[in-house]
Amino acid sequence: MGIETSRPGEFGSVMAWFDAPAAAGRVDIFGLSGFGGIGKSFLLRNVIEQVRPETRGYLRITIDGADSKLLGQFMPIYERQFAPRALSPGRSNMDYFPRVRKLASRYTNLERSVENRLEQASASQEVKALGSWLLRTGALMNRAIPMSKDVLDVEAVRRMGAEEHLNSAIDLVSELTEPVHHRWIPGPVKDLVGISYESRIRTDLYGLAADEWTGDLSALLTGYREEDRLRITHAPVPGLQRLLLVVDDFEILGKSIADFLTEALIPKLGTCDFHSTIIILGRDDLFDAHIAFQHHHSHLIRERIRLGLLPEDIARGMFRAAGYREEQLGTLIAESMGYPFLVSLLCEAKGGSVSFYDQFYKRTTRWLGETERGWVLPLCYLDKVTHSSIAAMLPDAPAAAVFDWFSQEASLRDPSAKWYVVAPYIRRTLLEYNERRIGTGRHAALLEVGARASAAA
Repeated sequence: MGIETSRPGEFGSVMAWFDAPAAAGRVDIFGLSGFGGIGKSFLLRNVIEQVRPETRGYLRITIDGADSKLLGQFMPIYERQFAPRALSPGRSNMDYFPRVRKLASRYTNLERSVENRLEQASASQEVKALGSWLLRTGALMNRAIPMSKDVLDVEAVRRMGAEEHLNSAIDLVSELTEPVHHRWIPGPVKDLVGISYESRIRTDLYGLAADEWTGDLSALLTGYREEDRLRITHAPVPGLQRLLLVVDDFEILGKSIADFLTEALIPKLGTCDFHSTIIILGRDDLFDAHIAFQHHHSHLIRERIRLGLLPEDIARGMFRAAGYREEQLGTLIAESMGYPFLVSLLCEAKGGSVSFYDQFYKRTTRWLGETERGWVLPLCYLDKVTHSSIAAMLPDAPAAAVFDWFSQEASLRDPSAKWYVVAPYIRRTLLEYNERRIGTGRHAALLEVGARASAAA
């Protein structure tokens, strides 16, 4: 059963998002939200496969949280995901984002310089570590950081036990990113030696990043802009005239790119000579995901769709189509709870090959960081996920941090259980996966540890 049948209304609505005629400077924002595992990415992927936006003149760029090594750092996400090295259609040997590369290179040089000066500063190691972290987020290059959760996760800093060092780190890095010897140099001289560009990196990083990215996009989609007449750039790619920007996993990417997107990029796209369509996928509705969408960009938001659970008759039809017998459907419905992610995984599970288990593990943990991914399998051995059972099962991990993460990880938890616990089918399948991975003896020993820890919780 295809997505057109299981979600006909939502499928048709998302299909219509691609029907608007192109208009220079127009920005259309669409939101697709729902709990983890509800099928947001699956729905959009199927629509895109049918629409084939490239044949309608769209350049499609997708930003997601799949590479956990990039999370929390603005510039790596900006350079690697906003500016992919290869474009289709496009020449395979052509880098269509030279201005982005220039900014990334200059930023890296400046960051390295400040990191070196941080290391030499007469401050505590805690202050230096916090300063380095703040620097890598890009926020201190952009502006002084207010004590705001929109910019900085103060709770995370408290958990690190570093709250008392935070103000010192902000002051130190702010001082180091504004070299005194640059202040007396006349403006024209700064321009000649490139200091004004570096000053913008320090004081207006997001604005500069938006300028450079849209400059490359304009050359790619519509040709030279008047303001770029003295620059050497590439020719437009034939057949492309408009932008499709897909931001997936917004709740994961938010602290890395949300301010750049809402404060700098969206306003800049409104001044460009091409049409921009932005689709944002996340667990929260757009108005809840970031305050700017409601306060500043609501006039650009064309539609917000929130996905719910699959109706039982739809899920039963999908199980029948996958080859399950009628007497199995009740158990499958109970285990999947109507989540499209679980329904589709159960449909794929027919056969239970080793490759299936590998794919299942990768698919259920793909959006997790390396640390969180290391917690998933041990938690599957617990009937009750509590601070005490976590401590018994993961003695080297901070139990409070593990519990805080798991309690928010809706794609893994059983939402109907009395206790926090991994969803039944995910749990059973991951335990089968781990038994094949570590052997029956070690698996049995972990089952005993998990049973004791759960009983004592």
